[in-house]
Amino acid sequence: MKQKVVDAEKSVDPIFRTTGLPMEKEESESSLESKEVDCFSLADEDAEETNWRLIYITALVSFLGAIEGTAVHMSEWPYMRQIDPDATVQFFGIASSASKAAHAVFVLIFAVWSFKYKTVKWPLITGRVIAMVACFLYLGIEYIPTGRRYMMMFCYILFDISGSSPSILRAYIAAVSMPKDRSKAFAAMSLSMTLSIICGPLIQMAFTTIPYPGITLIPHVKFHVYSAPIWIANSTNFISIAIIVFGMRELPRKPKTKKPKKPSIFELEGLKLRIQKIKKANIDWVLVFVCWIAKCGKTMTARSIGTLLPILMMVQYGWTGIETVRITSFLMGGSGILSMFVIGSFMFCKLGTIVQPRFIYLFSIALFTMLYVVTYPYKSIGVEVASFNSTDNTGCDPDKYSWCEGGIAPQPYIFLCCMVFVFGMTMPSSGISLDTIYSKILGKIDQSVMQGAAVILDDIVMVITPTYASYVYTLLGLKPLWIMNGFIMSTVVILWIVMLRKFKPYS
Repeated sequence: MKQKVVDAEKSVDPIFRTTGLPMEKEESESSLESKEVDCFSLADEDAEETNWRLIYITALVSFLGAIEGTAVHMSEWPYMRQIDPDATVQFFGIASSASKAAHAVFVLIFAVWSFKYKTVKWPLITGRVIAMVACFLYLGIEYIPTGRRYMMMFCYILFDISGSSPSILRAYIAAVSMPKDRSKAFAAMSLSMTLSIICGPLIQMAFTTIPYPGITLIPHVKFHVYSAPIWIANSTNFISIAIIVFGMRELPRKPKTKKPKKPSIFELEGLKLRIQKIKKANIDWVLVFVCWIAKCGKTMTARSIGTLLPILMMVQYGWTGIETVRITSFLMGGSGILSMFVIGSFMFCKLGTIVQPRFIYLFSIALFTMLYVVTYPYKSIGVEVASFNSTDNTGCDPDKYSWCEGGIAPQPYIFLCCMVFVFGMTMPSSGISLDTIYSKILGKIDQSVMQGAAVILDDIVMVITPTYASYVYTLLGLKPLWIMNGFIMSTVVILWIVMLRKFKPYS
């Protein structure tokens, strides 16, 4: 068999961004010398080509897991308000923050599990089983006579825990793909996620003709607009488990050797080693901090909209739960379709090489900033917030919101069209361009710690934002929240423009 020569510059782990550079002699001769390790390699070094069958199966598993989240998410607030009138916007924000915190913790737990025990199937199956438990609890939530919002929060946490297990699929894709096919393999994963954004709303839309309380299947278990997607989502869990068991395969474990091995980032020794290398590396730390600030600012403002969108529809415009679900389905489906065109421009039209990433990101954050300018509730062109309707529990309740009297909301058609266009355009383009710039700034070092730091910062923002957005909206209304978010994004845009020239070597 031909002995392969690994190109160190191309051999990059897409999760931890670890390059295939050889270990320095002094490191291998010190703490790592003569360590007997159980060498486990995700990659099949004897493979001559990418295993596209496993790539497509992995993308399908990712799609089935993601479609559950998109189908459930858009009806969370309308359903909570329907079955528990005591639920408040602040509580919904806290519930969302708790679920995101659980997601962040279990991403790490599943990653350590997969790495330590050299398995891919069992973490994925466990995630699907947790999702099944969440679905059954969600479907039987009306058995609880009072305090149903607390059980719903518990279900949200379980859903996000189950949604954290597919994070290990990125390493699996890296293992079954050759370096030359790596970008196309990950594009298949991105495409599956985008398709879930389109198909999830379609599933929800199909059942909007069955209003609550719908059809009683057995006492306290009903089939209606809010529960129907859960039935569909639960069926996808069984399909996913079957595909994982019979379609995927565990990657081979190598025999034990005396060969020194670089310790993992999950080990204290490995973490210290990587931090030491980072300190010695010639990294432009100013640009690193700029990337962190830009990422956190964009995540915070985008997540605040995602948290409040169904609340805005029901409170600002007085739309019913079914109307909110139907309109949210159109919004997510439309932005998903637009995102597919943007992703396609990167994949097939090579947008990232035609236009430098620093300019693509500047366009994305500038467009997102304009969203707050165009959709601001101006008194001259806005509409009055809807009066409270106690029958449907919609509109602005003056007992909960002190700003209801004289409150102004953006024009609904302008608001909705801007949401579809801006999210569809900016979410994929900003993510791709910033990730590209950030990885180039870090260079050829082992990027695991620095990439992990960026993920941790993003997760912290995801945990804080729902509570921040819900409390500001409840206490002050939409105008102050839009001003604050617009100020954050304006600061990011100005900072990026000031540093634009320094980003040139990395574009």
